[in-house]
Amino acid sequence: MEYEKIDWNEIWKKLMIAQQKLDKMGDKNEYWNKKENAELFWKRSQEHSKKTCDILMELPFTSNSRILDIGSGPGRLAIPLAKKVSHLTAVEPAKGMIEILKENIKKESIDNIKCINKRWEEVDVENDLDATYDIVIASFSLGMPDIKEAIKKMEQASSKYIYLYWFAGVTPWEKHSIALWPSLYGTNYIAGPKCDVLYNVLYNMGIYPDMHVFSMEYTNNFVSIDEAIDFYKKRFIIQTNEQERILYKYLKNILVQKNNQLVEYGHSKRVRISWAKD
Repeated sequence: MEYEKIDWNEIWKKLMIAQQKLDKMGDKNEYWNKKENAELFWKRSQEHSKKTCDILMELPFTSNSRILDIGSGPGRLAIPLAKKVSHLTAVEPAKGMIEILKENIKKESIDNIKCINKRWEEVDVENDLDATYDIVIASFSLGMPDIKEAIKKMEQASSKYIYLYWFAGVTPWEKHSIALWPSLYGTNYIAGPKCDVLYNVLYNMGIYPDMHVFSMEYTNNFVSIDEAIDFYKKRFIIQTNEQERILYKYLKNILVQKNNQLVEYGHSKRVRISWAKD
């Protein structure tokens, strides 16, 4: 196949759909629709506030900026950003995430965030959004199978900059899935598309972005093996005693005892992909 004829959007789509079919969370919105899961995500994200600060420091906003946060979750970026800019629109499809986001907005007495409870694919730029935005952000929320159409819509919504954050290489979560899937479900796990495919989609669209690769460390802390199993059971949709036994054995091998807690250490390579509108 000639390089110029490769349909990178189709490659992204096939990998994303394959991963989503295998992912026992299935439609991730179903998992994140539950408030308790969204609340736990928010609490864990607050334990790693440096990641948020690093992203905020590199965004070219001013006090007059209008920001669009796609896949905002419970407000990891939206809450601190809204305090520094004129307006922020948060697009988030999961009901649980939106519920926690609205609670955080109320708690912080913020009055310049508009919440849209839709998938990005469902958003009508002209009717759902308020004019254009100085910066459009999608931080680790690029689960759209048709990434080309998603980016076209981002371009339509942005007047100045677009900032995407995604993965370079297999993520810690995917490593767990690759290790566990044959035993849990009798099939191999397929990791989702990474930044190489995304870059080529952009390149074929005539977009030549800046790329910055960085490392990200994280920890998950558990007071007991039972708490760890409960956390992963929900994520993997563990349904049988045999599956729970397999998960227990796996977690006993990967969790590290430290300060009377069991700790999961994760390391991944991430990438910031950004460009200015012509």
